[in-house]
Formats: sequence, C-alpha cells, structure tokens
Amino acid sequence: MRKLFRNKNFSLLFAGNLVSSIGNTFYNFAISWFILELTGSALQAGTYIATGGFIGILLTPFAGVIADRIDRVKIVYMTDFIRGASVIVAGIVVGLDLSLGVTIAVLYAITILLSINATLFQPAVTSLQADILSADDYQSANASISLIRSFEGIIGVLLGGVLYALLGVRWIFIINGISFILSGVSEVFIRHPFTPKGQLSWRSGLVDLTDGFRYLLTYKGLLSLMIAILLINFAFVPLFANVMPYMFNQILQASPLDFSVVQVSISVGMLLSAVVISNLSKALSPSKSIYYGLSGMIVTYFMVTIAIYFMINSPYEYTVFWLLMIGLMFTFGAINIFVNTPISTAFMKTIAPEFRGRSNATINVLSQAAIPYPSSWVGC
Repeated sequence: MRKLFRNKNFSLLFAGNLVSSIGNTFYNFAISWFILELTGSALQAGTYIATGGFIGILLTPFAGVIADRIDRVKIVYMTDFIRGASVIVAGIVVGLDLSLGVTIAVLYAITILLSINATLFQPAVTSLQADILSADDYQSANASISLIRSFEGIIGVLLGGVLYALLGVRWIFIINGISFILSGVSEVFIRHPFTPKGQLSWRSGLVDLTDGFRYLLTYKGLLSLMIAILLINFAFVPLFANVMPYMFNQILQASPLDFSVVQVSISVGMLLSAVVISNLSKALSPSKSIYYGLSGMIVTYFMVTIAIYFMINSPYEYTVFWLLMIGLMFTFGAINIFVNTPISTAFMKTIAPEFRGRSNATINVLSQAAIPYPSSWVGC
C-alpha cells in the first residue's frame, strides 16, 4: 500500500475522492430522509431516485465518448467544481423555508444537475485511475479504495444522522458542496499527459460510441457478468434506497440515528472484507470469489425481505428487527467486496486505454439499467 501512495497522481485522486465521497454519503442518506419527512411518500422518494438513474442511463454512453476524447483530469475536477457550487446554492434555497412545491422543484433540479455531472465524472475517473497506475497495482489499488470507502461509509452515514438531527438539511447541502470543491482542488494538481484525439462532433461521437460497443462485445464473459449484476441491482437498489428508509421512517417511526447505524453496518462489513482481500489479493481466485459472492448476496436479499415481511404483517420486537437488520447489512457489505474488487480489477486489466471511457460507460449502463424502474415502482 505504501508503494501505491507514493504515486502522487493516485494520492491526489484518492484524497479528492475521499473528501467528496464522505460528503456525498451523508448527503444521500439525509436527502432520502428529508424527502420522506417532507412528503411522507415512498413514491415521491422513489421517483426522486429514479430521476437521477434515468439521466445516468441516457447520458452515460455519451459520457464515455467524452472521457475518451477530452482530458480526463479536466473532466474530473470541473464536474466536482460544478457539483460543489450547485449543491451550496441549492442548500441556501432549501433553507429559505419556501413552499412544498418550490422545495420539491429545487430538489429535482439539483438531482438532475448532479446526475449529469456524476455521469460525466464516473467513466472519466475510473479510466483515469487505470491510466495513472501500473497493471501490477490494480488489485491492491481496488482493495485499498474499498478499504477507505468503508471508512467513508461509516463516517458519512453516521455524520448524516447526527448532522441532520443537529443542523438540519440546509447545512448538509452546504457541507457536501464544500467537499466537492475541496475534491476538485486536489484533482487540479494531477499531472497526466493527454494527447488530443481530434475535434469531437456528433458524427465522430456516434462512430466512437459504435466502436466502443463492438470492442466490448468481444468480451462475452464481461457482458454476462454485467447482466447478472443488472438483475441483482433490480432487486437490491429499491430495497436499500426505498423500502428500508420508508420502513424505518414511516412505519417504525424510528430515529435517523437508528437507521444510520443499520446503514453503517454495511460499511463495517466492507471494511473487514477489504482488509482480508488486501492480504489475499494474489491467492484469491476471481471467478470463485465472484460466484460465491453473488450467491451470498442473493441469499442475504431473501433473508432481508423475509424479516421485513414478518415485521409488517406479524410485528415483533423492534430491537430484534433492528439487530437483525444490522447483522444482515454487515453480511451484505462483507460479501459485496468479494464481488466488486475482482470485477474492477478484471476491467482495468482487460480494457485497452483508448477504449476505457466508452467501455466503463457501457458497463455502468448495463449494471445500472434496472435501477430507476423498481425505484419508481416500489412506492406505488
């Protein structure tokens, strides 16, 4: 790990993402809770999440083309600066205690803007990470990122519950905006050579997009894996993003701190698994890790749905349910790392540098395409 962080570019990229991810984690936690308190509607919360998902699906292929044509470093820090300024302005407006309709309109406007910039950011930052590292460092880099992101999840979610209770949603907006700006400042100092690839036009963009699809089709194993992840996302995302917040907020009338502890247990599981993977990176069989990991995620899903079903239809002690959710979320987080780390490493090693933006964008679309639909349906 020390060798990895001697790479100045990786350290700057890592530090920037560390700061913004903590801010974004407690922002995402708080905004879901805020919408439920504001409207009392799981449908409204689901529609809010689905809006960002639809934008991502529509724009991600084109974002991949841009990431392969334009300086990836500039894309990364410019999108962070735009997100930071936008969230701060939105937080100031939301803090004015305007009408419900205006507040909801502001929330949708900011999620659209954030989604557009996040869509541009993701293929660029994923491709840039592979660009600035040697192939030998990919596995340890992914394990290290998973390890630190576990800390982000723990700190971010706990801060989300505490700050929401103490300061209210306005300051969560503002703090998140500042975290994006600090991230952009760190990323500005990344130095990576960029060779212009000609002027980007609609025609050249469509040609690049088609070439990217053709390139990815040569790796049938990756596409099969993405379809499996798509189906899992179809089931898991609405459960975590809609059903569980609604369950704790509206049905159980629990505190945001109680729910934040449940969310944090995912990151604790991820943290412990990341430590294991970082020490077993060379001995770990990627195919077995992914196979057993996906199987474990499916089992965990059914256990969570059964626990929620009985809590709604045959209510039992809240403390028992709360502890059960903590244990299951911990298990899910632990299993998740054994799937994500080998997949990320395989992508980085397999995909050629000139196709990284488009390939990462296509993979993101395939793995996330099912997210908006169940998110919008679940509240109906």
